[in-house]
Amino acid sequence: MKTIWIIVCLVLVMLVAAYIATDYYSTVPDDTQRTFVGRATCIECHQEQAEAFKGSHHDLAMDVAEGETVLGNFDDQTLSHHGLTSKMFRDGERYMVRTDGLDGKLRDFEVKYVFGVHPLQQYMVELPQKTPAKPGAVGRVQVLRETWDAERKQWYYLNPPDVDELLQPGDPLHWTGSTQSWNTSCAECHSTNLQKNFDVASNSFHTTFTDIDVSCESCHGPGSLHVELAKSKSLFWDRKQGMGLVKLKTIDNIPQVETCAPCHSRRMGIQGGHVAGAKFSEHYACNLLSTPTYHAGGQIRDEDYVYGSFIQSKMYHNNIKCTDCHDPHSLKLKHEGNLLCTSCHQHPAAKYDSPSHHFHQEGTAGSQCIDCHMAATTYMGIDSRRDHSFRVPRPDLSVALGTPNACTGCHIQPESLSPKNQKKVTQYLNWIEEKESGNKEIADELERINKEMAAAVVKWYGETSPSRDNTYYERLAEVSAGGDVKKAVALLNDREVPDIIRATSVFELRGDTSLRSLNAALDALSDRDPMVVSAALMRIENEVLRMEELDQDNGKMNRLMNAVAEKLVHDSFRVRMDAARAFVLFPPQFRQRVSRNVNQDFNQAFDDLKKSTLAEADRVESHLLMAGLHQRMNDIQGAKAALERAIRVAPTQAGARASLASLMESEARSMQQNAMSSGQPVSPGDLQKILQKVRQMGQQIQQLRLEEHRLLEVDVERAKDLKNMHGLHYRFAMSSYMQGELDKTEKHLLIANKEAPENETYLLGLATYYEFVGDFEKAKSYTRELMRLDSENMAYKQLFQQIFASEKAAEKEDAVNEDAPKEKVEN
Repeated sequence: MKTIWIIVCLVLVMLVAAYIATDYYSTVPDDTQRTFVGRATCIECHQEQAEAFKGSHHDLAMDVAEGETVLGNFDDQTLSHHGLTSKMFRDGERYMVRTDGLDGKLRDFEVKYVFGVHPLQQYMVELPQKTPAKPGAVGRVQVLRETWDAERKQWYYLNPPDVDELLQPGDPLHWTGSTQSWNTSCAECHSTNLQKNFDVASNSFHTTFTDIDVSCESCHGPGSLHVELAKSKSLFWDRKQGMGLVKLKTIDNIPQVETCAPCHSRRMGIQGGHVAGAKFSEHYACNLLSTPTYHAGGQIRDEDYVYGSFIQSKMYHNNIKCTDCHDPHSLKLKHEGNLLCTSCHQHPAAKYDSPSHHFHQEGTAGSQCIDCHMAATTYMGIDSRRDHSFRVPRPDLSVALGTPNACTGCHIQPESLSPKNQKKVTQYLNWIEEKESGNKEIADELERINKEMAAAVVKWYGETSPSRDNTYYERLAEVSAGGDVKKAVALLNDREVPDIIRATSVFELRGDTSLRSLNAALDALSDRDPMVVSAALMRIENEVLRMEELDQDNGKMNRLMNAVAEKLVHDSFRVRMDAARAFVLFPPQFRQRVSRNVNQDFNQAFDDLKKSTLAEADRVESHLLMAGLHQRMNDIQGAKAALERAIRVAPTQAGARASLASLMESEARSMQQNAMSSGQPVSPGDLQKILQKVRQMGQQIQQLRLEEHRLLEVDVERAKDLKNMHGLHYRFAMSSYMQGELDKTEKHLLIANKEAPENETYLLGLATYYEFVGDFEKAKSYTRELMRLDSENMAYKQLFQQIFASEKAAEKEDAVNEDAPKEKVEN
């Protein structure tokens, strides 16, 4: 026996020595390049995990349209939607859809790929592009709106949110438009190691991926080093590199949650090159808890894909991971029913899983933990998603602030409404939308149910129930609903509150002009979390723009600029980008005063900002942003080039042409003025050439504005039934004025003013319009409203005096005309 123990000890010593040796004699450098090897390589060793993964939603996220991958019925099926009939049929082995194409005419399209599996499956076709995709790459792929309901086994038309009409080609929401682009909007999260490879010059994609679906390396990271270590002769994994994969099984939940977050969040990309294991906030900016993605208080309204909800929750802040509830390979829930929750929340006497807690009959919806604490909303027509903020239902907040609550969502009864209104509500969200749009019947019924639910909660739990404490959800709801500066600042400064809620509290102050909110934003620049700092920079940006417009307080402007300059070297890439974007907004005469070091910091950050922005070059917003940045830097040619790229990327989208016309107009004016007053002799021939160039530019400007006007008119027509479109109406009003269409100018200025009655820009537009057409009483009325809103603004006072003078001049002219002798009219 003693001999056996000696042998065991010797073996252990040898193993420990070998383990230690791997640290000192490792041949794997720290900067070893890791590449993707593909799922087939992973399966060689990990067959058990591969078997669990097979058939999962990740496995079926995308596939080639062939055989069993296609769930939809293509046996000469038809689908009529908004007066258009589409047909799904087979052409030999090919799956085909006949629907309206880029020209609006019915055409046959081959389905190349399928998207998703349950509860719905979508279908994708390849559209021609100027430059065909390179070998091994995928070109421009669009997602059709004809969609298969995998539960009901039937076709349905997937309307965009808030749109219930036939979409026309050229509309970004049409299936051929930018929002339905697989390359732009979908591919990154449905395939592994996706490289978009968009060529701006030819407006063409050459997209590649390692695996067509969401495979092993999407979550575990590139596997080449792992394979190399596994095949080595060492008895152990490398002590420095571990297994050569992302470490997801850690005490801290952040590595795992942030591995899932890029595809399970509503976010914006800020830096390319993300792979599993990279810090989320260095590559993406998560949407804050504001409309339209969230209700006041942070409950999901639009689809948020979980992460933004989850990081609000006490679950997240108590170190819960995604895999505590979900199997990482099959994606199935680890338990069914309430056991999913009580497997962790194990309290004596069934504290939670009993009628003494939920006050509902066993087996009913109200007895299920998730129905009360993870309310569901349906998206894409049939896809139900649950809110992962895990909150206590608060019908009392629904009464006080109009926020949703799970109790009301379960107890609303469409049959209590008139037949007309019953058709408008298929889920709780529709009730809220109808209430917000002024539907009195639905608003009254919601109020009745909210009060009934609030009374029930008091009856069950009492007025002093812990669930009625002033939680951070309630405080956020108060800030979001009312914009209370004092409460927002208090929420921001509460370090016990989740960072995304604190960041949202700063974001809600962005339109406020008080010194208190500005000082709070300045203090927040030193916050621990990049989300908070970025939100604070937005508040400061708005202050800079407002101050520049008012042309006041140079000392304050310098103070803000110095505060922003410090963030140009922040540890966070996101903060540096946002600081560079804010720094550009300062007037040139202020930026020129900074030290050489600050200038170098800005140049570096600005270069990174440009690279970051153009990493999303297939999005028109990137080029519009670049145009604005170039213009602020007085790089007019750079701004024009960016706007021309924007037009090329999105030829049917309004905005770029108007901006380009304005730049060209300023350029033409400068050319003419320089030629006429340069002080240098200009030959008649050269002058003629300059004037000819100016005339040509004038024609181009006129054409750009006409094209812009037509696009805006289409947009206005599309938005006629939508809320909060006052900015669009104002832009169309100004465009109509330039085109001499005064009736449209007045109509849309009034619409903009009605939607935003205290917007000074719209009031100013109405005042100057009515002065122009000679309706001086209305002009004075709107100017008085401007002076009421900003009594210190000298420009408004001068405008009032100008209108008064114009009125007197018009009266004098009328009097002269009245006194003038009438000409004799001869027969």
